[in-house]
Formats: sequence, C-alpha cells, structure tokens
Amino acid sequence: MKSLRIKLKINPIEFFLGLGMGFGYMTSLRFMGPVGIAELLILVSLIMLFKNHGQSLFRYEKNLAGSIKAYMMLAVFILLPMMTVITIVLIGLPAKPQYIISFMMGISLAFLIVESLRSSRMKMSNVVMWFAFAYILSNIITLILFPSALEVDRYKGAAHNPNQLMFYASSLSLLLVIYKPKLAFLLVPIVTWITMKSGSDAYSLTLVVTIVIYVLIIILFSKRFSFGVGLLLSLILGLSILYFIFSNYLDEIILIWSAADQGNTRSYLMINALKVVLTSPFLGYGTGNFSGLENGFESWEAHNTFLDFGMQFGMIFPSIIYFVFFAFLFNRIKNGFYMQAAFVAAFIVSGLFHFSGRHFFFWVEFAIFYYYIFYDNNELLKKELNNQGK
Repeated sequence: MKSLRIKLKINPIEFFLGLGMGFGYMTSLRFMGPVGIAELLILVSLIMLFKNHGQSLFRYEKNLAGSIKAYMMLAVFILLPMMTVITIVLIGLPAKPQYIISFMMGISLAFLIVESLRSSRMKMSNVVMWFAFAYILSNIITLILFPSALEVDRYKGAAHNPNQLMFYASSLSLLLVIYKPKLAFLLVPIVTWITMKSGSDAYSLTLVVTIVIYVLIIILFSKRFSFGVGLLLSLILGLSILYFIFSNYLDEIILIWSAADQGNTRSYLMINALKVVLTSPFLGYGTGNFSGLENGFESWEAHNTFLDFGMQFGMIFPSIIYFVFFAFLFNRIKNGFYMQAAFVAAFIVSGLFHFSGRHFFFWVEFAIFYYYIFYDNNELLKKELNNQGK
C-alpha cells in the first residue's frame, strides 16, 4: 500500500506578506526605529515581488489608471524627498527623512501587488489567511500567557498604542469579507472580540458604521431603486439623519466627543493640521509630523490619514487615494457586494482617527481597491467569490 503524501504548497510571497501584515500591529517590538519583524517580512515579500514584476513598476498606461500611478510614483520618489530636504535645509523645520524609504516601499508594494494580481501569480485569499492566522494567534497567545495585559485600562497586546489594534482589525475584517466571505462569519467575531478589549472608541464607531451602512445599503440599493436613485436617496437620508441628530442631541454629542477626545486633543491636532496643509496645498512639507496642540509645526501627527498625508504630500496625493477608496465603495454597492461595501466604509472611518498610511497594510488595501476598480472583471469576481464560499 502506497503511503499517502500530503504536499502543502506555500507561495513564499503570500506567506511573508500575510505574516508581515498580521504581525504589523506589534509596534512595541520594533528593534530599530520603525523597523521590526513585520517590516522585515514585508521587505522580503517586496523583494520577491520586484524580482517578478520590477520591470513594470515604472511603466504607465495612457489612461486614468496610468495617470494615477504616474503621479503617485512621482510624488513619492521625487517630490517627497525634495520637499523633505527643502523643509530641513531652507525652512528649518524638523522632518523625518527615514520615512522616505517607508513610503517608497509602500507605494512600490502597492503597484507590484497590482501587477501580481493581474498576472495571477499571487492569490490574495491566501495572503488574507496568513494575515488572520498571525493576528488572531499572536493575540490569543498574549492573552493566555500574559494575563496581566488585561489588567491595564486598555489591552494593547504587543502594540505601542491600543488604537493600532483597531485599524489592523478593520483591515483584516474587510479582507476576510472580500476573499473569505463564509469563513468571515467565524473569524470576524473573533477579531472583534480581541480588538474590543483595546477599549478603542474609534473601533466601536467603525462597528456601528458597518452595521448602519449595511442596513441602509440593503434598504436603498437592493433592487428597489437604480444605483443613481439609491445614491441620491442615501445622500438625502444621511443629511436628514445628521440634521436630526445635531438638532436634538448636540450637547450630548459634545460631551461624548470631549470624553473620547481627551480634552479636544485630536480636534486641535486636526484643525492645526488643516492650517498647515493650506500653507503648502500642492507639495506639502515632506516626511514628518507638522501639526500641534496650539499651533501648526509642533511635531505632532494629525491622527487623521487624509490630513497627515496632506501635510506631507499636499492635497492632491490624499485626494487620489480617497478617490480610489470611494470608487471601490461605490463599485461594491453597484455590483451587489453590500457587506463588502459596509466594511469598506468602516475601514475609511477607521483612518479618520489615526495615520494608518504609515503602515504597510494600508498600501496592500490600496492595491486591492485600485486593482478591482481598473482591472478586475466583476463577473469573474462574483464567480470566484461564489467558488470560494463553497
């Protein structure tokens, strides 16, 4: 009788990329500035992707997708280093030039992933499984072996900031819903259970947003109205709800926001960040933190992805990123992926309370959205998702 051999085929790019994303929240374990085990895993996957698709990195198509890619590569590889040097040498502001490399890696990772998906040399569903494995298992081990982690006010695992668990959880939940929709019913509650222990108000908000957006999408877009009519009705309904809430519960909202905002700290940071952005709206100031509690240029982050990008790159760069995000959101609604759309909305909201653009998972997410908008055949995608769900 012949012995049975089980061959487990592991794509090394999927393996290193997924684990790098799953361990990315472990910011307290970084051993050299912004570099830790997760970043090294991402670097290995990036080198492998470059080996496969490096020749396409600086090749641009004559369409909207190519224009977006060309501008973003120009912004990261040319404008960002130039403005960082100008900020340090001529303006005399403190900057962080070491993050130039991080942004170059991030944007290169994004467009190399797009090429790998286009050539079918990588399956994001496998990447997501390694992501889930690393995030869930590492946190469960922490909870079991280090019970004292639960005795503090807010659980943060191996993260430096408990909010960092939040946006990794939001990213993982979204990717599970996209690539493993049936398995998501098991794993997303586990991810939610782990992350709720962090006591993140922003995470609680993303959960509420997910539920509310999903219900509204079902009501407005599930074959009752055309996409355009549904979009118009959702805009009217959303504005009406906001008007009702602010007209009747403004004082309560202010109290809740003040408690969650630690004395308006985040409010001041975002207001001053906007002032900084308006002083250099097209080029930014290069890599660094330029907001502050009292004024701009006090070496604070805005803790808002759009504004932090705006201070470093100017307004065009983050506007393109959020154009891609919202285009993907509307694409999901239009093609009937309502649960995905709700989680995309939650992912966008999670970025309003932290600068998630400094983390590599952000660029993986951007790559997926960009790929689906410009290159994916939605009919084939529906078939693929149905097969995965079986």
